[in-house]
Amino acid sequence: MSTESAAALTSWIALGAGGHAASVAHALLGVGTLRAVAGVPSRAWSVPVLDSDEDALSLAESEDLRLIVTIGDNRRRLTVLDLVPATLRWSAAALTSTVASDVGLGDSTVVLHHAHVGTGARVGRGIIINTSAVVEHDVALGDGVHVAPGAIVLGGASIDEAALIGSGARILPGRRVGSDAVVGAGAVVTRDVLPGTFVVGVPAVELRTEGVRT
Repeated sequence: MSTESAAALTSWIALGAGGHAASVAHALLGVGTLRAVAGVPSRAWSVPVLDSDEDALSLAESEDLRLIVTIGDNRRRLTVLDLVPATLRWSAAALTSTVASDVGLGDSTVVLHHAHVGTGARVGRGIIINTSAVVEHDVALGDGVHVAPGAIVLGGASIDEAALIGSGARILPGRRVGSDAVVGAGAVVTRDVLPGTFVVGVPAVELRTEGVRT
């Protein structure tokens, strides 16, 4: 497993060519060189767009490039990450972000501009800590979690696998959000959220009992 900050990156490949890939590319400007993207492009790219993930893996292996899975969908991101050899997996943190020195980032986890990860946090693989998001001390983030822009996860909270914390949401200290759950934008979670549920409002209440992917 290879995990480093953006400052250590030289040349890399994005597995994913949509909006999230563009956000990651912007976060790495000046500290790394994007060589190619793989996927269906949502915009014009100044680098080659590869036809398949297999082409990306082949190029990364032949030229010793770093690879980050930049797919926005949480479950899809984890599925693709499982296909990537451990020696090619990487993580990235924008230079404007702050990540406590005792925190390790899992494979293909990205911390975008002005986000913060506090001491004692446990950060899994394939996680998005988006622009200006805050993950406070001793938080546990499961694989494939997305903490959307401006969301705050307070001390000791747990976010389980592939859950989505919406923009501007607040998870209060010690609360748990179950796997594949969705916390709506601006919601305030004052009690635990069951797996696969969708909660909204202040305080957050359940809207429907099926996972929602965005």
